[in-house]
Amino acid sequence: MIVTIVNVKFVDREEELNFLEKLCSGERAHLVIVYGRRRVGKTRLLLELLSRKPGLYFYIPLGGSDTVLAELSRVVEGELFRGFRFPDFSSFLEYVARKLEKGELVVLDEFQRLAEVEGAISLLQKYWDERFSRLRGTLVLSGSTVGVIERVALRGDAPLYGRRTAVLKLEPLRFRALADWFARYEPLDLVKTYGVFGGTPAYLELVDEGESPEENAIKLVLSKRGPLHEEPLFLLLEELRSPARYLDVLTAASQGKRTLSEIASAAGIPRENLTTYLATLEQLGLIERERPVLSKGRSLYSIRDPFFAFWFRFVHPNKSLLERGLERELWASIAADFNAYLGWVFEKVAVEHVVSEARAGLLPFKLDTLGRWWTRGEEVDIVAASTREGVGALIEVKWADLSYREARSVLRRLSEKGAQVPLREKLHGLVSRKLERKEELRKEGYLVYDLADIVER
Repeated sequence: MIVTIVNVKFVDREEELNFLEKLCSGERAHLVIVYGRRRVGKTRLLLELLSRKPGLYFYIPLGGSDTVLAELSRVVEGELFRGFRFPDFSSFLEYVARKLEKGELVVLDEFQRLAEVEGAISLLQKYWDERFSRLRGTLVLSGSTVGVIERVALRGDAPLYGRRTAVLKLEPLRFRALADWFARYEPLDLVKTYGVFGGTPAYLELVDEGESPEENAIKLVLSKRGPLHEEPLFLLLEELRSPARYLDVLTAASQGKRTLSEIASAAGIPRENLTTYLATLEQLGLIERERPVLSKGRSLYSIRDPFFAFWFRFVHPNKSLLERGLERELWASIAADFNAYLGWVFEKVAVEHVVSEARAGLLPFKLDTLGRWWTRGEEVDIVAASTREGVGALIEVKWADLSYREARSVLRRLSEKGAQVPLREKLHGLVSRKLERKEELRKEGYLVYDLADIVER
């Protein structure tokens, strides 16, 4: 089959692609589950794989048995004869068996929709057990409704549980990928773009690099006519039967409510019920729970994805203004708050950079612990440590341009509050937007980076 690659950039997915290519190159059968939120780039990844490996791509549409079989038949019509139709789902699986027998790759995209076709998932399970698992091809089941996929394929009571040979959850792109995506943007523009759109490829595709990040935010997200103006609502409606309470939880988190009690009070949800909503949002990758590293303390919650954080902070509470077409006036009023919000975004960027340094072997210890440390009245933005060695780095993050003198002051204060962190040996570090005399600070034994270092890495 000749695969036509859709006009979407392929950036920062080589690790996932190599993983899938290796599976497809073996001599045994593989059942691979690829899943993630909608528009995160699953289809683009699989089409790239099919451009390198022989196989077929099938899209499962919404609808009943006749609709699904018509679409499956359309894909193979050119190979067989015009007007060909699979009479039933079993006939389609027989066709798949012939492809897998040849060692080919078969992709069923949005496969979770088969759960709406009576008997389809059970029949797929039967064919895997009795036929497909004895062949040498690879069957990839890809889907975007995370909750349904959990119920169909990943949970202990799921029909396909125990049959998968690999699972790949596709996450949004990392910040560093934006430097490859937007070659003409300055590093500061990349942070702004990441702060508005996150790393979801389908959102990034809409960004016009000929215009500023601010203008893109206004046109694509704030404007009531923008293609992303209602995107979070669409995603929640797709994933959840009753999204209203989840909207309340996300709104509370966007307002800086971080503890169970704070979120419960702001959202008007009993605390004993809130954990269920939070667990679902964690599963969807929208909320993250954070515990202090190397310390005891209560869990804190925050919105994980920058696009959703931006939307709930700036769009959702201002819907009445935006409905009146006042998006530019709103942007003028939130400019200072947006810059403060970028401080939170930059912390995520800094953590990503520390991970990248660790993976490249550039930290002077083997990382096994990473996160924030806090106790009453004190906090360290990033603690990266080897608990086995008792060695680690304490790193402060500042969304500011710092002089050498200011940087030394920040590092001195970090050393004071970091005295409570239980590590035998401590390095001290700083990540800032721009940093004066970096090399001098490095010679003094500090781990220091600024935005230019992160983008160039």
